[in-house]
Amino acid sequence: MFIDSKEISVDRRHFVYGGAAAFSAIAAALAGAGSPTRAQTYRADEGKELAPGVRAVELGKGAAMIPGYKTVSLIDLVFQPQSNLPVSAMPNAMICHITEGELMLLQDGKEFQAKKNHVWTCAEGRRRALATTQAHLRLCGLPTC
Repeated sequence: MFIDSKEISVDRRHFVYGGAAAFSAIAAALAGAGSPTRAQTYRADEGKELAPGVRAVELGKGAAMIPGYKTVSLIDLVFQPQSNLPVSAMPNAMICHITEGELMLLQDGKEFQAKKNHVWTCAEGRRRALATTQAHLRLCGLPTC
C-alpha cells in the first residue's frame, strides 16, 4: 500500500519521541541480555530430604486438563555434589528437565548423561536411578490419582 507523504502531517516532535522510545527499548533489552539467568537457589534445609544430599522442593500443584490425569505438580530436585538416588520405581509419569549441572541416569537398564537443558520423560513404574556431580532437576509430575 502506498501512502502519499502529503496526506500525513508529522512534526519533528513525533520523530524525537518515537526515536527516544525506540532507543529506550533497545537499551533495556541490551542491558538485560548481559546478565545471565541462574537456577533457583534454595536454603540447605528447604524442601524434603529424599536421600543424603538430595532435596525435593515442591513449587506448585494444580488441576490437570490432560485426560487420565487429575493433577499436575512441579518439583525441583536439588542434588549436592556426589549425591544420588538409589534404584526405585517411578511413582507416576514425569517430564524431567535439567536446569543446572549434569546427571548420570540409569533408566530401564540403560545409562545416559543428562546435561543442562536436557529434557526427557519417565513412565509410571519404570525403574530409574540418579547420580550426580551436582545438579538441579525440575520435574513435572503427572499423578493419575
